[in-house]
Amino acid sequence: MKIFINGNEIEIFAGATVEAAVRKFDKNILSEIKKGKSETLDRYGNHVSISGPLHENSQITIKNISK
Repeated sequence: MKIFINGNEIEIFAGATVEAAVRKFDKNILSEIKKGKSETLDRYGNHVSISGPLHENSQITIKNISK
């Protein structure tokens, strides 16, 4: 299925989680998310868990968290 991370199209298997898609996109970013330094947001700006499911044409934005 096709999803988007920060505007980049990613092909991932059906039923993939946010974590699987971010891992495919960039393993370093996944590490930052797991450390609490970045967060994942849906197309509406709502926080999305990395264990959350994705669907065709899902749009995820990854943002750094300022502390």
